[in-house]
Amino acid sequence: MVIAGLLLVALGVAVDARIRAVESRWGGPLQKVAVAAVDLKVGDDPHRVRFVRLPPSAVPPGAVGVPPDGAVLSLPLTRGSVLTSKHLDARGPAVGLPRTMRAVPVPTEAGWDVRQGGWVDVWTLGSGDEPAQLVAAQRPVLQVRSDATGLTSLIGLKTDEVEAVSAGLALGRVMLAHAPAPTTDSMPAAGPG
Repeated sequence: MVIAGLLLVALGVAVDARIRAVESRWGGPLQKVAVAAVDLKVGDDPHRVRFVRLPPSAVPPGAVGVPPDGAVLSLPLTRGSVLTSKHLDARGPAVGLPRTMRAVPVPTEAGWDVRQGGWVDVWTLGSGDEPAQLVAAQRPVLQVRSDATGLTSLIGLKTDEVEAVSAGLALGRVMLAHAPAPTTDSMPAAGPG
């Protein structure tokens, strides 16, 4: 019995020494971090995560242990990627827009197949003899959401385009048309503007 007790103590000391050696090699004890359970898009709820323990050397700066309530993703996160503070911003999909642009929700017909990451032209439709008018050309689709009322696309518009689109929305006369991506020299500059 004494020998068995001594063997258990020796085994415990050996395991502890091994754990300390591994921790020393990898930078310390394992840290709990949140990783995406599925591919997540901009604007998604960041609580669709699972928790794993990683060695400190594998944990990116700003890793989040538990996503804060009310947070939304401002950057996409692929399944298995570590959630960081850079992925979270209260502005959600609008975080990547330059200061000269705004994110505006526009009702969208499901049959048009408007998709996040695509580009659209925004038209206001005339009434009576008034012709349709192109209000915004080659604007980014930041997000597409579906709910009980239908499909809504979040479109990046220049600040001087918002009024005309809002007026068209109030009348229920706005249409999105697929557009090619703008060339690099015609795109609005990102970041502070």
